[in-house]
Amino acid sequence: NAMKLILNGGGSDEQIRDSISLFAQHVKGGKVMYIPLAWNNGNMENCIDWFRTQVEPFGISNIIQILDAKKITKEELKKCTGIFIGGGNTYKLLKMLKETPAFENIKEFMLRKDSIIMGGSAGALIFGKSIDSCLDDGLGIKSICDQNLVGLKDTTGFNCINGYSILPHYMRKPEQANLTNQRIERLLSEGYKLICLPEETSLVIEDNKIRIIGSQPAKIITKETNKTIQNTEIVRCL
Repeated sequence: NAMKLILNGGGSDEQIRDSISLFAQHVKGGKVMYIPLAWNNGNMENCIDWFRTQVEPFGISNIIQILDAKKITKEELKKCTGIFIGGGNTYKLLKMLKETPAFENIKEFMLRKDSIIMGGSAGALIFGKSIDSCLDDGLGIKSICDQNLVGLKDTTGFNCINGYSILPHYMRKPEQANLTNQRIERLLSEGYKLICLPEETSLVIEDNKIRIIGSQPAKIITKETNKTIQNTEIVRCL
């Protein structure tokens, strides 16, 4: 399994610098497909400016920005070494990928030896088993309450992490801890296995190893286990 994935909890700039650096090391100066399709907070075209400021210091300058999922073609992906999928509304993103060949094309891209994908927040959620770990359940936890306004029926993601789903923006604010724990309890009762990623933290899958990078620990929570995983630690419980 050649897949390389960097799944980030939804941080920006300073918080994700180490993850971007790792992404760039794998890209090795190649072309990157940037997919801001989840973005729902203003003009998607402007996302490229933010992305360039993040990656150019690490030597990534050859970028194609995708504003229409139909452009995520096998031909275009053949020219790319890396894909970066940004945050926003996860349902909007997954619906666009699934109603075009993009979803299957990205799946195929993952099987390539030299490929690397980085996703943040919504862009990370789609690689778990289900994106419904972020569904707005009325608890009002900022950043992890996405509404399914697009009427997406099939909310299963790429399911790349042994049946785990992702909870990004984990414990972003201390006062949200109680609500977040309520959400987690409900998800566990529905059979979810969760990887909870703070904004500073990424799950890295490479060479059949899964590890955590970032200044804040991640939590791996199932009905049976509740484990804290620190920076650079190999995740053995997956």
